[in-house]
Amino acid sequence: MKTSLIIPAYNEEKGLPLVIEDYLDKVDEIIVVDDGSTDRTLEVAKKYDVKIYKHETNKGKVAALRTGVEHATGEIIIFTDADYTYPAKYVPDFVKEIKEGADLVLGSRLENIKNMPFLNRIGNRIFSLLATYIGCINITDSQTGYRAFKRDMFDKLNVNAKGLEFETKMTVRAAKHGYKIVEIPIEYRGRVGKSKLRPIRDGIKMFFALCSVAYSETSLLAKMIMIPSLFFILIGLITGSISIYEKIMFGVLSHAYYPILTTFLILIAVQLISVGLIIDYLTKKLDRIEEKLSK
Repeated sequence: MKTSLIIPAYNEEKGLPLVIEDYLDKVDEIIVVDDGSTDRTLEVAKKYDVKIYKHETNKGKVAALRTGVEHATGEIIIFTDADYTYPAKYVPDFVKEIKEGADLVLGSRLENIKNMPFLNRIGNRIFSLLATYIGCINITDSQTGYRAFKRDMFDKLNVNAKGLEFETKMTVRAAKHGYKIVEIPIEYRGRVGKSKLRPIRDGIKMFFALCSVAYSETSLLAKMIMIPSLFFILIGLITGSISIYEKIMFGVLSHAYYPILTTFLILIAVQLISVGLIIDYLTKKLDRIEEKLSK
């Protein structure tokens, strides 16, 4: 199966040549999308036997990835970054998993996580746990930019995103639809060049992206089970806030049972949300099984 590597690049003149040289003998074609760079990224790419497409203005990583996929001729698409963090040596493992039936293969950055900045490491853990909860499958690195899938899966896994929340939404959407996700532990190298990730801003975007996928990709039945939980959470927050206010202002609680009520309501809400997500996951998984059997 022919493999196409997509490399979105924005001001990556230092890391890009290292990435291209690393992957040249591992894939069948390399597509570099220069996303409106203002440095020598384009000139560096032209030194190699790769396909090059250029955005006249910076449209963002997701637009660059889409441009790359549109021009790819391979049956297997592989995404990587232009900062030399993801080693090419794992490509055969990615391809092997795709051939064996995986719908989405992720390079999980657990083998050498010390090269990941501290804030990014914390965010990675938090959002991977949220992705695991929402998707009902164990995901250790939902944000990894090193991933592979069949070309015809792109439209099914594609999501409405503009920035770095794309990977998280794509991963969770695949899980919500019951597709087979396989993770391969990979080495994560130190970045070459300046990072464009802003932990706080991008973290907020990822959180709302997860909430968006959790709602939009959940079946009506699951939503009907989960809707009462919003009422319980609201009442719980109100009683909890009253308890905190009374304790701070007066030192005693005039409603002694409010803390217990708050805890009870929130626990019930979490249980309802969990049941809804599990039912949704089982429904989508059965749909995938039926889809494969019909083929």
